[in-house]
Amino acid sequence: MIEKVLNRGLEKHYGLHVQLNAPEFFQRKDFLHYIENQVVFSWHQPGENPNEWSDVAVLVEPNLAGEGSSSDMPEDIWETILATLRSRFGPEGDGIPPRARNRHIVVRLTNLETQE
Repeated sequence: MIEKVLNRGLEKHYGLHVQLNAPEFFQRKDFLHYIENQVVFSWHQPGENPNEWSDVAVLVEPNLAGEGSSSDMPEDIWETILATLRSRFGPEGDGIPPRARNRHIVVRLTNLETQE
């Protein structure tokens, strides 16, 4: 066991993690090109068709002003992510729990079948 890590323990601040099921994103060539050619946090295997295990995680600033680790992805997709967060947490993120306002929001994009 690595004692230094164990002794340091967890950071005192916690972040926020949300999940957004967006199979429509994974059907787009420009999104697939982005996740296959940029450094992203993903389980997607480049060159393979996306499947239910192709999750992608992006980081969004908690003030919801539009900054984040993947703000250079296809613009309409990034704006959809922001709009979804704003609809839940308010235009400036005021609805984000206070304990999570000093950390990026982790948005996990999933590619799960939807029943409509």
